[in-house]
Amino acid sequence: MESLLPRWFCTTGQCSLTSSNDRTVKTNIVSTFCFIVFVTFGLLVAVLGGFLSATARRRLTNIFLLVVLFISFGAGLTQHNLWPFSSWPVLAYPAPTDANYPPLPRIMGVDVSGNEYDIDYRAWRPLGLEELLSWIKLHFARLDPAARERVGAYLLGRSNVARVQALSPAGLPYPNRWFGPLTAPTHMLHPAIWSHPESVPHNSFVGLRVYEETWNLEERTHSPQKVTRVLVFDYRQ
Repeated sequence: MESLLPRWFCTTGQCSLTSSNDRTVKTNIVSTFCFIVFVTFGLLVAVLGGFLSATARRRLTNIFLLVVLFISFGAGLTQHNLWPFSSWPVLAYPAPTDANYPPLPRIMGVDVSGNEYDIDYRAWRPLGLEELLSWIKLHFARLDPAARERVGAYLLGRSNVARVQALSPAGLPYPNRWFGPLTAPTHMLHPAIWSHPESVPHNSFVGLRVYEETWNLEERTHSPQKVTRVLVFDYRQ
């Protein structure tokens, strides 16, 4: 596990506060230097480019791109954040294959017959699905019953509005109305499950359920449906 964790984490219990601070200072110095180099070369291309020949301008631009790629790969390969060049540590953590995955929330719409449906991630815009699920996981349980009911009513209303939009000729709008389906996806690549009318529930949702799902990575490799689900919230209109 030590080889998978970022290097500034201490897994042996022998790291001192001084050594950790020293590494932080060194990382900040390198980050500042990389940022200055990035800005300097960017200004050179923007300002001096207009006074150079086409060949010289292209050569200077290529040097700038190589510098950016070098710093970006450096941040990624060393797993150190060199702002604004990030190693994306928020998505890089070891997950045990012989134990259950940490519980993740899942929001389901419920129709009058009790059937459950997944809800398109675009229903919550401009809020991202990751932000919504993180808020539910961290804060929802702390709310009093009345506040939970208000949250349930709001989410149910948003999901029904999105369902009606998805069934309309224009369809459910993408986050960027100008680019439509060509809009850059979120980093989690959520599928737009309500892109076609036949995949959209035709009955209104009368309830909303929030589950916490967990699974064993090794077991789910062989059986994708092997998921443990716990109901944490059941809202009825």
